Amino acid sequence: MSRVHEVVSGDTLGAISIKHYGTFQKWQDIVRANPQLSGRRTANDGSPLIFPGDLLTIPEGDKSAAIPAAPQTVQLSDDDDAQDVSIVIDGKKFIGWTGYELTLSHDGLDLFSFTAPYSEALEKLRETIMPFTFKNCQVFYDKELIFKGTLLTPDPELTDEEKEINLQGYPLCGILQDCTVPPALFPGYYEGLTLKDIAEKMGNAYGIKTVFDCDPGEPFKEVNFEPTERILDFLVKLCQQRKILYTNDSDGRLVFFETKKSRAFMTFTEGELPLLSLKPKFQAQGFFSHITGFTKTSEDNNSEPFTWENKFLTKKGITRHNTITIDDAETASDLENAVKAHAGRMFADCISFDLRCDTHKNQNGELFKKSMMVAIKAPAAMVERETLLLARTIKLKRDIEAITADINLVLPGSFTGEIPEELPWE
Repeated sequence: MSRVHEVVSGDTLGAISIKHYGTFQKWQDIVRANPQLSGRRTANDGSPLIFPGDLLTIPEGDKSAAIPAAPQTVQLSDDDDAQDVSIVIDGKKFIGWTGYELTLSHDGLDLFSFTAPYSEALEKLRETIMPFTFKNCQVFYDKELIFKGTLLTPDPELTDEEKEINLQGYPLCGILQDCTVPPALFPGYYEGLTLKDIAEKMGNAYGIKTVFDCDPGEPFKEVNFEPTERILDFLVKLCQQRKILYTNDSDGRLVFFETKKSRAFMTFTEGELPLLSLKPKFQAQGFFSHITGFTKTSEDNNSEPFTWENKFLTKKGITRHNTITIDDAETASDLENAVKAHAGRMFADCISFDLRCDTHKNQNGELFKKSMMVAIKAPAAMVERETLLLARTIKLKRDIEAITADINLVLPGSFTGEIPEELPWE
């Protein structure tokens, strides 16, 4: 017996197929059951575009397909310590990677890189990793899903001493950082739409769902994108005007959010394990005493420029000016918020700390997570007092020699425009 599905914002035919049949592959059955879709523009995968409010007939299918079979496990090496990460591709779970790097990003997309010797077991993987197939995959740490992603091209290496292969990939939404808007979405401007509306329209072009864990803000009067502009680059420019960040979730969706303060996930102290090293990174040439923002002017918009003052420099009598333009700020308040957001990012770019430790988990055995706060006290690295810092990126690494984590830390207010009252060395 057929059912009816009402399309909502963010739906794609592939996602609807997964919901009702447990597999992406049945979207063509849905198209055949809905002749009203004939003649519509198509998405990148060839499926016709669907829109909120569409009523789709869902033909009866095999309900057993909704329960995926347990993946077949393929062990790539005999190293007992190489069982902590795994990747599932085409119903096979590959374990035994002799090296890996998982990058978890607070204001960007996650990445993975796995390495294994080219062994007989790897022949089972070879069938699924042919170049430019862009296979879907799932990346796990122990039994915890890190993200659903896309496998990029393999990187085999052959030397006189050994053969090995390296797999790399990113979340499903990573396609938005590679690709431009399809021609079907031109002309390249939107009027009266919020950031959420724009992100959904662009994400739908590639079957990518977007999630907003924050207020998207007021509609933009008008925004324009260039035909050659990457989708994610365009969305990031809009985000920076609203103090909004982006990342991905474990389902591979594109998530927009605002930084929230939290308690320390872990504490590191100079001279005590698991802290191995802490190196401050200061970029003096990008640090300014004044940031002045200008916006477009017209007969209807004669807003004055807004200048933000960096008191950490001005109280020392240091003057260093920087000027920026904000094309889409329609009011004085919009301009002020955009300039303050730019100032916060200046702190993130100019004041950070690279921490290395010999664990991937905190004292309670919890895996490091994106956006975690850590407490640091290391006077020799210019952190004179215990200071709460935000993990901007976390790289979980393992090779034949050791397990380590490299964490880039920034001041918590760097992405909210909340300038700190004092700096770690004061």
